[in-house]
Amino acid sequence: MNKIRTRAQAHFPTVLLTLISIIQALALELMWSKIVESEWLWNFNLQALIGWGMLAVAFMGILLIWVMYSTMVMGFIWQPYLRDSIVPFVIGIQEFMLITMVAESFNSLWLYVLGSIFVSATWVSHSSLRRARQDSENEEFFGQIDPATLRDFWPSMLVVVTLVGFGVAIDVTQNTSWLPLLALVFANAVVVFQIFGFRRLWRSIMGLNETSES
Repeated sequence: MNKIRTRAQAHFPTVLLTLISIIQALALELMWSKIVESEWLWNFNLQALIGWGMLAVAFMGILLIWVMYSTMVMGFIWQPYLRDSIVPFVIGIQEFMLITMVAESFNSLWLYVLGSIFVSATWVSHSSLRRARQDSENEEFFGQIDPATLRDFWPSMLVVVTLVGFGVAIDVTQNTSWLPLLALVFANAVVVFQIFGFRRLWRSIMGLNETSES
């Protein structure tokens, strides 16, 4: 059984990254089709600006999911579960919904879908890193970091609550101009911040911070 587990851990990164790359490629293809088929995006008005803001979030979200998985798989070793090969399909469906819902008339459901992606990504990263902490191969990294507590999840919870709050406000006020635009500015800023967060994690894993200091 130990040999089987070792073999699974050895092949797991290749299988998972291949699966993620296929799903992300399909999401990019869907996004490109949306851009080509949506003539309203090329009008110089508020609706087009909102549309490009939604596409910007979707594009950076695709990059964020790829960076998240590639950083975890190449940086850590953990015991894979069957759900690890199933959850990427769920995230892929969420990404497809996010892109498909980009339309000239802003739909608040788009914000709810975006919030659900944050929930899925947070759960995946926490579940994977928790198992990675239990593997002695990762002791050098986790030996300097305390286990996550509920307080560590407050930023992610705040992001999701804010996105849902924007969606509810739009539904109540029926505002399809400045309120969606404000929500998109917030969403873009959060995704960019998340990407830089994984950049810091990558540098920490690779020891680049120590190299810079020396």
